Amino acid sequence: MIERIDAEKCIGCGQCVRLCPLDALRLNEEGKAYIAYPEDCMTCFICERACPSGALYVHPFKEQLPSVFPDSDA
Repeated sequence: MIERIDAEKCIGCGQCVRLCPLDALRLNEEGKAYIAYPEDCMTCFICERACPSGALYVHPFKEQLPSVFPDSDA
């Protein structure tokens, strides 16, 4: 999921907003990107790769997944 957008680095180009397939990002009144709907992020990294100033950081995992097999004391 999108973890953070560095407002100092954001140049307000809007690339991340235009390319987000789930519309999770917006530009604020100052023209800086912000995370409007973090729960909608599908961790596709499109915004992070498209950002020319490196202002976005997408965490590699959306959530902690449970283990496939339960622990056993056998």
